[in-house]
Amino acid sequence: MLLAENIVHRYGNETVLYGIDLQIMPKSFTVITGESGSGKSTLLSILSTLLSPSEGRVFLDGMERSAIRNIDTFRNQKIGFVFQFHYLIPHLTVYQNIAMVTKKPKEMIMAQLARLGVETLHARYPDQISGGQKQRIAIARAMINDPDYLFADEPTGNLDSVNSDTVFGILRESGTTVIVATHDISRIEEGDHVIRMKDGYLC
Repeated sequence: MLLAENIVHRYGNETVLYGIDLQIMPKSFTVITGESGSGKSTLLSILSTLLSPSEGRVFLDGMERSAIRNIDTFRNQKIGFVFQFHYLIPHLTVYQNIAMVTKKPKEMIMAQLARLGVETLHARYPDQISGGQKQRIAIARAMINDPDYLFADEPTGNLDSVNSDTVFGILRESGTTVIVATHDISRIEEGDHVIRMKDGYLC
């Protein structure tokens, strides 16, 4: 379970989150929605341990974020990330982009690519595949270590409706705890739980 208690965050003198309390159950699909500037990406960064809150506490499976000694190891073992921009390394092939973040053998990497329907692209470079394919590769990379939590920040922001539907379907069927931040209100119905934000508050 993921638990946030009284999360406040500031960038300099500007407060962007105000007293956020929430609980996310295991294996659930949660959508965080709100207009640009509502604070959803900052909240997602805090929940995923990428950012420490100015105030408040975050617990993942009963462990407080500030008590985790090796946060990089924890993230690699427990957390997957998918972003609006795929951040694939351009001079590495699709296969190499995934192999660099895992110790799993080639056959398991290829199986993950096959699960997302992109195994035939394994030898191509990022500039040789489409935007929708790049995002599937990014999801494969995020899922390769079987994370307990999968966070996605505007994962369909650069995709057409068909590819957006595909990406949300993949996330939905991942079998893990998924938290997605999106400004696309048409995606609200995708969530088991919906967190609405406005001006740094839950609403």
